[in-house]
This record gives sequence, C-alpha cells and structure tokens, in this order.
Amino acid sequence: MRSSNYIESGIDKESDLCLVTGACGFVGSHLVDILLSQDVPVRATDLSTANPKYLPSKGIEFVTADLTKPREIKAVVADVTRIFHPAGIFNFSTAPKLLYKVNVEGTTNLLSAALSENISHVVNWSSAMVYGTLQYTPADEKHPIHPEDPYSESKWVQEQIALSFFEENRLPVSVIRPTAIYGPRSFYGSSNAFLAFVNGKIFGIPGSGKIVQHHVHVEDVARAAIFISGAKKTVGEVYNIADEVPISIEESFRILSELINKTPPKLHIPKLLVYFYGFLDRLWNKLLRKTSLFEKTSLKLIFSDHIFDNSKLKKLGFQYAIPSFEKEIESTLYWYKQQGYVDF
Repeated sequence: MRSSNYIESGIDKESDLCLVTGACGFVGSHLVDILLSQDVPVRATDLSTANPKYLPSKGIEFVTADLTKPREIKAVVADVTRIFHPAGIFNFSTAPKLLYKVNVEGTTNLLSAALSENISHVVNWSSAMVYGTLQYTPADEKHPIHPEDPYSESKWVQEQIALSFFEENRLPVSVIRPTAIYGPRSFYGSSNAFLAFVNGKIFGIPGSGKIVQHHVHVEDVARAAIFISGAKKTVGEVYNIADEVPISIEESFRILSELINKTPPKLHIPKLLVYFYGFLDRLWNKLLRKTSLFEKTSLKLIFSDHIFDNSKLKKLGFQYAIPSFEKEIESTLYWYKQQGYVDF
C-alpha cells in the first residue's frame, strides 16, 4: 500500500467503526486495506459463500450476511458509525430480477437497518454507466441520466433510494459514480478486456480505436469514498470518480503492448464485424454455460466516448494518487503475472 493513500478522512480511530460491505470483492477488499493502513477499526461483511482470500487474517471483524435478508443485517450494522457500501452485482449478463434484488433491495435493507444506529456517513456505490450514451463530454454530475441496460438501471434506482434515505430520514448519505475501475484483483469489466488482450485473445483494434475512455484505479476509488465520508458538505451529493487523463482504446493497447514487449496491433476491425463476432461468441458461450467476453453492453461501451468531469470532488480538496492509466497499469499487470493469470 503506497504512502500516498493517506488522506484526511476525519475518522476518529477511538470511537468510529467503519463497515465495508462486499468486503471480499475487488473494491471492498482494497477499501479494507486502506482503512486498516490508517489504523481505522473495520467491520467487514460479505456472503458466507464469498472467498475471503484478499482479506487479512486478523485486524478486522468479519461478519457474514446476505443483504437481501433483513434478519441477517442487524448484527452487521450494530454500533457502526460509517458505512461504505460497494457490495452488489456488477455483471451485464445477470438477470434483471436478480440485479434488482441485490443492488436495490439489498441497499434498502442495509440503510433501513442503519436508521437505528448513530451513523455519521454512508457512501453508496453507483456507476458512471447511469448516464448512458453521453450527450456531452466531459459529463458532469448534472448530465442527463439514461441507463441503457439492466445493470445501469439497477444502479440508478439504487442511488435514488439511497438518497431518499437522506431526504426522508436525514440519514447522511453520499453517492459515488466511478467510471471503469481497474487494479489488482479485478477480473471483470475493462480489466477483463486488458487480460484478454495481454493473453492474445484480442488481436485487433475495434473500430477506429480513437474512442476515448475514462478509467480510475481502485485505490483512488477507495480513497475518494473515505474522503467523502469525512466531509459534511458531501451529504446528499453525488460525485463522479474518474482519473485525470482519459485515454483512447488505441493508446491503451499501445501501452499494454509495450509493457509485454509486443508490437502494438495495426489491424482495425470494423464495428459491424465486431458485433457479428460478439454475437457468435455469446451464442457459443451460452451453449457452454459461460460468460462471453463480448457482452452486448461491453461492446456498446467501446464504440462511444466516456469522458467525465471529476472537478466537483477535487474542488473539495481531494487529489488523485494515480492520475492516469499509464502510471499504474504496469504494476497491475505484474500482479496478474505473479498470480499466474498472464504470461509475458
């Protein structure tokens, strides 16, 4: 954990107890790491079936719970003062009914239970995908909302419910909308595409390659959430979380190619051919009961710019420790290599 992860969080190490939901997952486990690095008392929660391999064996309190079952939540929130809620389903192929049950109903159950506690702040995870196809860039928090898939719709409903707990019950809630998150321990979304490229499963550049995407490192997402939890003026507000330098798909492939000592791809694959190949790959993987790398939503994302305005949070004093994809992707790739997921 880099020293630059230290931030002024306003957390009282003597009296605060921070709850991290989805603690065994990608974002949740990094959030636990950073809180512990600042000697903050942490209670972690996740499903009893979740793999805790990224959590420390000691130094935290771990309580299993299913947030879709209200009776299991009381012990999770007891005596908690801050709640960080990244738990949820992030998968474009998940059935809408299950997305709603976990992302929406789970959040409702958690925040309902929190009303009986002395909560100083709740940070709820949404997604920059709630904006849909951007009408202008960089998109700020006032950009029109237009979810275009069941996952994004569930996150939009989730954040509205979270903010309604502030408006109707005065529960101090803030919402963050991270863009594409990358870093060690990630195996879905943009990270899945990076891994596929490094492992030779993507052999060309989709379309022109000039489409520009915003990323953000997982540690900065965690740091931003902690920062927001310590600022009273953030209550009831929504914040984009995106790094300082958006990058084109072509440029990201060039950076990855240089890191693995390969020649950057020159072949550009037409959009229609990408979509046709994606259709065939989804059909084949459906027969195998596997998830296709070329999900409909994923393909749509690579053919439109996704650039976001992160100034609202920075105006409060937050600074990104990892300002660009190029600054940190090398260490991320080496983590994957050490774990045996890539070979270069």
